[in-house]
Amino acid sequence: MEKLKQLMELQIAPDADRAEVEELPIRVAEDWDAVISRANTMADVIDRHLEFESKLQGRELRPVTLCPEQKVSLVSDLSSV
Repeated sequence: MEKLKQLMELQIAPDADRAEVEELPIRVAEDWDAVISRANTMADVIDRHLEFESKLQGRELRPVTLCPEQKVSLVSDLSSV
């Protein structure tokens, strides 16, 4: 009966010996704010590029519908960010 009691205690509190977890939220990246800022800038560049191309063609464009030259231009614009 004593062995059963010991096994039950181990099952109830198996993580009693584990180290404490850092305070939440756990940071994913040290430069998280810079990454978010850069992503927002890239999204703005994409939006402006598509808006410009849409005005030239007279219809709404998406990245998938761009021709190869327009895709190269978009990628070169994004590489400057």
